[in-house]
Amino acid sequence: MKRSALLLCCLILGLGSAWASIGSINPSDFQDPVNWCTNYGCTGAQFGSPQNWTSDGARTGMVGLVSSQNFENRVQGSSWNGNFTTGMGLIYNGVSSLGNNPGGILLSFNSPVYGAGAYIQADWYGAFTGTVALYDSSFNLLGSYSHDGVSDGTAGTALFLGAYDAVPDVSYAVFDTSADGYHDDDFAIGTLRIQTTGQVSVPEPGTLLLVGPSLLGLAGVLRRRMSRKEVL
Repeated sequence: MKRSALLLCCLILGLGSAWASIGSINPSDFQDPVNWCTNYGCTGAQFGSPQNWTSDGARTGMVGLVSSQNFENRVQGSSWNGNFTTGMGLIYNGVSSLGNNPGGILLSFNSPVYGAGAYIQADWYGAFTGTVALYDSSFNLLGSYSHDGVSDGTAGTALFLGAYDAVPDVSYAVFDTSADGYHDDDFAIGTLRIQTTGQVSVPEPGTLLLVGPSLLGLAGVLRRRMSRKEVL
């Protein structure tokens, strides 16, 4: 019994020290916005993965799909009828005219940051679960944060989903939504917001998770794909 208790204690301490990050659904926890309309226009055009972006605070990075396929720039209220704020520029991963195979939306940061978050909505109406996973510069998985949301047509009510660490070690973030037997994994993210200053907050219980080994393999694939795109 004592041995079991000791093993359990070590496991808890190991998990607690593995990732100091905090999940958040509060956009005020993230300071520097990346406006997709400012970067790519509000025309609903398609773009190859990845593309460069610049934040309002002059930070830079890239955005693309995990699948390396094209993404589309949409706008709430014209080319997107969802629950983002009206006029917000979006990155949409399911370009149906190309028969796109939807995948997660990958963000890279040219200089490491504390964390990032974005408004997110599944393409179908109904309940969904959004996830953001954070990686360091070597594509070591730092952890992920998941939260339930509702996709509908009520503008201005989109879920904001973010996570940040105690130190500025985040070089990549991947956003995704859950799929089920009735829907593809297609979704959009709105304005990205970057955590630039670091702060202390209390995580929501039951929502911070370490990501399993299966995503560690995916991290390596993503890093190689982004590296090839950057060389091109």
